[in-house]
Amino acid sequence: MIRNSLTIIILLLISLMSACSSSKEKSFFDKLELKDMEGKILTVDDLDGKMAFINFWATWCKPCLQEMPSIESVKAILENEGYVIIAVSNEDKDRIQGFIDQNDYSFEFAQFALGLESLNIYSLPASYIVDAKGELLFEHMGAREWDNEENLKLFRSYLKN
Repeated sequence: MIRNSLTIIILLLISLMSACSSSKEKSFFDKLELKDMEGKILTVDDLDGKMAFINFWATWCKPCLQEMPSIESVKAILENEGYVIIAVSNEDKDRIQGFIDQNDYSFEFAQFALGLESLNIYSLPASYIVDAKGELLFEHMGAREWDNEENLKLFRSYLKN
C-alpha cells in the first residue's frame, strides 16, 4: 500500500515537472517587443526563417550615423543570403520617421519602447545577431564598419551553424 502511494506521488511529481518545463519561454527577439513604423509588434515569425542583424541607434548619436552606410551595404550584400536588417531606436516615432524621410536607407526601422538599460545598453550603437528562432548569437557595443571582410565573415559564420 505504501509502495503504491509512493509510486503515485513520484508519478505526479514527474508529471508536474514536465508540465512546468514545457512552457515556452519567449525568445530574445520576442522579448524586445519591437514595433515597426506602423506600430505592429514584430515577432520572430516576422523574420521568415532568416537571421536578424539588429542595430540600436539614435538620431543624435554620431557613431551610429557614421556606421549606417556600412549597414546599408551589409543589407545589399546579405539580404539574399538569409539576413534581415533592423535599425532600432527608442526615440519617439516622429523623430525616427523624420530621419527615415531625410535619408535613403532601405533596411527596416523599428521602435523600442523598453528602456535601453533593460538590455544593459549604456552606450550606442549596440548591435546583435539573432538566429531564425530569435535566439541571441552575437552582441557588440560600439560602432563598426559592418561591411568589411572580417565582419562579413562573421555574419556568414552564423549562417553555417
